[in-house]
Amino acid sequence: MKYASKHELVERVEAEHATFVALLESVPGRDHREAGVWGDGWTVHDLVAHLLAWEQMLLSWHRAERAGETPELPAPGYTWNQTPALNRAIQAMHRDRAVDVVRAEFDASYVEVLASVRGLSEDELFTPGRFAWTSKNALVTYVGSNTVSHYRTASKILRRWSRARR
Repeated sequence: MKYASKHELVERVEAEHATFVALLESVPGRDHREAGVWGDGWTVHDLVAHLLAWEQMLLSWHRAERAGETPELPAPGYTWNQTPALNRAIQAMHRDRAVDVVRAEFDASYVEVLASVRGLSEDELFTPGRFAWTSKNALVTYVGSNTVSHYRTASKILRRWSRARR
């Protein structure tokens, strides 16, 4: 997705996040560990943990750059071609964690991501190759993928699952 400005990006992040959270809050807490939401037995809890983990990876990439380090993308020990395995590892890592703890971390992570994006300049967001770790891409590509696109996909997953349960 293309964004014309930082303002538009922030608006899309906020809107897609709000849509996802509204859907999430419509799911009774007792159903957050019900399998079958998506893929190989994913639960609502797994979906929230997935979003949390990818937001945190985005933040870690940017922190590493600011510290003069080169982040391992997408995560240490994984290549972009291995994202399905990374996603399974994220699911396994959070599987036994308390639903309310993961949700609180997701809420806090969103606040941190939004503050980080708001703190960036248009140049930092939109200049291709501005950061070494983004290669020839602009940072906005990574921000949009790990927020707007992720929230939108998660909302579609929750809607589909909710309809199928009725």
